[in-house]
Amino acid sequence: MASIRALAGCAGMDTSGNFSILGDFFGFRRSRVPVDQGLTGSNRASVSLLQLAQDLDDDFVNLNIVKIGSDQFVVDNNPSTSLPNNDHFHLIDYCIYRIRNIYRTRGVGVGRIEHYSVLTADAQGHDNCTTRDEMEEITDTWTVPNDGIDTFVPIILNVPSGTGVILGRSAVNGPCEDKDDKGLNGSVFGLWGPEQASRTFAHEVGHYLKLKHKNSTNNNLMQQSGSVPSGNMRTSVNLTNSQGNDMKSHCLMNSGC
Repeated sequence: MASIRALAGCAGMDTSGNFSILGDFFGFRRSRVPVDQGLTGSNRASVSLLQLAQDLDDDFVNLNIVKIGSDQFVVDNNPSTSLPNNDHFHLIDYCIYRIRNIYRTRGVGVGRIEHYSVLTADAQGHDNCTTRDEMEEITDTWTVPNDGIDTFVPIILNVPSGTGVILGRSAVNGPCEDKDDKGLNGSVFGLWGPEQASRTFAHEVGHYLKLKHKNSTNNNLMQQSGSVPSGNMRTSVNLTNSQGNDMKSHCLMNSGC
């Protein structure tokens, strides 16, 4: 198996200078393994270098995470008190941890993850996103010029939908070379509770990778949240072989290193 630096370089990570395994290779914003509050017995999530290396040996996709209104994000720099439900950076790290675990079940890896910030002063009011059109404008305004799927998380996402709100939105079979064209060119998700936010993140990226809603199949990742049995967001993350194959056929998917 190739060295960690070689695998990182294959995924397009910058390996010059100091290279953090948790920060650069795993892509955790806090450079620490997130807490999994859904575990029993131990609250510490586990990650594996071997597992991630195997992910990169298979088909994988790179991601960009863009925080809109980043200076308003709540951050707890104390590792003993920081949790996904009280620290927005920790919540984003939990989303990264979960999407890898979910996609891995179908041989779809998540490789390079890059973090970007848009300050409130530069957010053009989109830090408080209240309409579907605004969600689209966000994806048009801050395109990242690389081969990753652009995902956006505004500090406030409050877009009405029926009696509730939209949890996220994404292009279905999103663009590759034309990420900067007009239209919905990325995925947007909100800062919900840990299980809802992480499922929505994986769900919306799934849309970008060609997946459509699958409301007739209980516990599937692409089942809309309102159709999930008993509202159990943690376990309703299954993917079929067919869905995995569809994801692997997307033009932003990278062949294994």
